[in-house]
Amino acid sequence: MKARPFVAVSGCFLIYLGLGIIYLFGNITPYVTSYFRKRVDNNITYEQTAWIIYTTDCLISFFFCGVWLSERIGHRSSILIGSVVFSFGIAATYWTIQHSLEATTATLGVVVNVGFICCYGFPLVAAMEWFPNNKGLMAGIVSSGMAFTPVLMNNLHTFFLNPNNLPSDADGYFSESVILDRVPFLFAIMGAVQGGILLVGLLLYKEPPSEIPEEKEVERSSASAQRESDCEDKTCILAFQEDSFVMSEETSTNQEVEETQPSLPREFCVVPKEALRMKEFYILLITCVGSLHSSTFVSNFYKIYGQTFIDDDAFLATTGSISGFVHVVLRVLMGLIQDKISFKSTSLIFMGLKTILLYTLVATPHGGKMMFIIWICGLYATFPVELVCIPATVVEVFGKKHTAMIYGMIYFVAGTSVIIWPPMFQVIIPYFGWFGAFCLMGSMTFIGFLTSMVFPEKHHTHNQQSR
Repeated sequence: MKARPFVAVSGCFLIYLGLGIIYLFGNITPYVTSYFRKRVDNNITYEQTAWIIYTTDCLISFFFCGVWLSERIGHRSSILIGSVVFSFGIAATYWTIQHSLEATTATLGVVVNVGFICCYGFPLVAAMEWFPNNKGLMAGIVSSGMAFTPVLMNNLHTFFLNPNNLPSDADGYFSESVILDRVPFLFAIMGAVQGGILLVGLLLYKEPPSEIPEEKEVERSSASAQRESDCEDKTCILAFQEDSFVMSEETSTNQEVEETQPSLPREFCVVPKEALRMKEFYILLITCVGSLHSSTFVSNFYKIYGQTFIDDDAFLATTGSISGFVHVVLRVLMGLIQDKISFKSTSLIFMGLKTILLYTLVATPHGGKMMFIIWICGLYATFPVELVCIPATVVEVFGKKHTAMIYGMIYFVAGTSVIIWPPMFQVIIPYFGWFGAFCLMGSMTFIGFLTSMVFPEKHHTHNQQSR
């Protein structure tokens, strides 16, 4: 029984590892688009295949549907159904990619994410409940599974599709049959591999019993209080990938509660209706939009842009893998940084860095491979702003009770609004080139940077807590 918690957490990690396909699009998009262009419709471009990844980001915003399902059929059943749907959507792309872009978007962009929504959130909660004294650590370990997926898979996918490391043609697309013939089979293999990972994870997954001793046997009243706290945490975490905000929340707010508990109210919170009347809500919303939109652009287009001056497909895949590892590390570090300073300072540092890197990304051809990989890693290092800083700040400003709803409203607006970009890219990139696209994304980030500058160092929550 002593090994049961560790086995269960391993299962939770594997489930997230299986769900990490969203971070693989940047590496496989050149092959997928080339296949469409050469075998299905020679008018299809990268700007059009961007519909797949942007549809994905849009649908993930409906994560609350998975919560609704699990409340009726149970977490384990919801994960099982989601895993089957998720794997089927990937594998079915073997046929849809040979038919049309619309059909591929339906399987890879819609069906896959219906399965994703059914699985998402609950493994993170279970891992935290197994180790109530180390919630932040467990959240970091489990949620890093998704960001770790490209670290493991990018080079394997590239080796399977392009074992001879052939460069793309002058127009940026692949035309060699030895590469294109393998593209449909990649999705059949991915469906089997990701499905297998999810199956093993589900077999190891187990929700903890109603009472878990922490380090030693505790009194019944103390255990009851701990379970109440865990329930509040569960509500918050199901908001989104709460690897982020739980780490920040647990390392900062828990210490504050322990140190100042006698003078703080037990359950201070702001209801969603009241949050809509607070300027902090709209500052966080604009910051999230600026950060998420530019992050989605970079993750989808970094390799496509790199191909314009780097004739080394294996290097570009490795760039994605290393950047993914940087993303994993910064998910933990950014939460620690925010604990030490503040949301305002952390956001200004990383949003400012992202703005500079986006505006200067067009200069990377002059610096070659080394400059390119440094710039992409730097951009990936800023991704956790919307996944770490903002959720943690929602907890701090609005309280824990309604965090799921309030952060859900923020992310819903930011996530669904990304769908505006595919049709815009079809105009911007052909007519204004990569520099125009980088400047536009840099401007989006800069707006988030400017908005962060007016975030109050002390909000009315502090005034309430000090009473």
